[in-house]
Amino acid sequence: MFYDRYEAGRDVAEMLVQYKGTDAVICAIPRGGILTGVAVAKQLELPLEIMLVSSSEHPSAENSLYCIVTEYGTQVCGSDDELPESQVQQAVATAKKKRLDYTDSETLPDWKNKTVLVVDDGAESGLTIKAVVEALKQQKPKKIVVALPAASGSVTQWLEEQVDEGVVLDIEPEFTGVIQDHYSHYPEVSDKEVHVAYWHAKHMYEHKQK
Repeated sequence: MFYDRYEAGRDVAEMLVQYKGTDAVICAIPRGGILTGVAVAKQLELPLEIMLVSSSEHPSAENSLYCIVTEYGTQVCGSDDELPESQVQQAVATAKKKRLDYTDSETLPDWKNKTVLVVDDGAESGLTIKAVVEALKQQKPKKIVVALPAASGSVTQWLEEQVDEGVVLDIEPEFTGVIQDHYSHYPEVSDKEVHVAYWHAKHMYEHKQK
């Protein structure tokens, strides 16, 4: 069990030491994932960027069915159904607003030809990670690495098949709990905390480069 997201990030960084000081870039997934990402970025002396996602409920599902939509418009749902285009665009708009709130800019990062280390605080259903990976693939990075403190066996297997490298510290063969069960301290992360963490990582990296 990890104490908090920062400790989880430090443990994840130990598994990615080969990327320390390279041209790789961290892709953290707010909200909670940015705290893990900041810890990884600090340990590996790498720049940190973020990928914004928005959750949207499928309108025609009999039971609650959620889809994850990234700011690039890629979507992954809990079934083969897809969201109507109008709902996708609404979700994209929500994600873009979050980017402006968190980074003070609407400009999307440039992932092309980069080694991208995707970091989150864990994966339950895996929908978020899958949507982010799909969005990154469209941006044609040099390499996609996904690093997670905890995930199910099914998500871990998916990573083995879909990305260049997958790192999961705590794998549950049959994931029946929730991510917070892997932490003793797992408070909700506010939008303000994401904003502060993002800029802290920016200034920390810039200071290292001087």
